[in-house]
Amino acid sequence: MNRLAARSVYSEVSKRGNAVIQGRSKHVVDVERELAHWKAAFNLGALPAMSFRYEVAPVIRLACDIYVRDPHGARSAWIDDLQGRLAKRSSLRGHPGAAEIADRCWSLLGCA
Repeated sequence: MNRLAARSVYSEVSKRGNAVIQGRSKHVVDVERELAHWKAAFNLGALPAMSFRYEVAPVIRLACDIYVRDPHGARSAWIDDLQGRLAKRSSLRGHPGAAEIADRCWSLLGCA
């Protein structure tokens, strides 16, 4: 499987003098950048889903929200939160690849 560059993960830019320094913050996630990263992975066939728009994008959005709300939380708590949220959405209820997609998103977000 091709691993896309981790720089597609959220980025917080700060200025020091004339230099621009890119850093990461566990409290900020650039969701649009995440979606672009995972769309590229989907297009390469690297995700267990048939539709990016209806299966992958909603899970990535949920995963980012869960991560931002509890960036230092346990993976098991994140999965429980994800399962609870998925159960409320009929279009995603029972999606077999959702946990894997979210877990991969959290792994990339947590590499900071």
